[in-house]
Amino acid sequence: MIDVRNNDELQHGMIPTAKHLPMDEVEEAFGLDEKEFKEKYGFLKLTKEELIIVHCRTGFRSNGVAIYLRDNGYHVKNYLGSVQAWSLIDKNVKMY
Repeated sequence: MIDVRNNDELQHGMIPTAKHLPMDEVEEAFGLDEKEFKEKYGFLKLTKEELIIVHCRTGFRSNGVAIYLRDNGYHVKNYLGSVQAWSLIDKNVKMY
């Protein structure tokens, strides 16, 4: 699961186990090799065979990321409702 919100939005909480990769860095990030990606983002670069779930605050921005990744051969789904929906389930994630 990849959170594509901006850095300043993370103060509102993250979905547990999600990794952060800002939306405006996605194209560049997926162009990096595995070593460069891990060094920059702190987690393994996902492969085209893995299911990638992307989310943001409400699902609108992450939908654009999902389309971009899908168009580039990745198996991806957009988490509709994203952090806002999750916050209704997990009280540790604050709504904003």
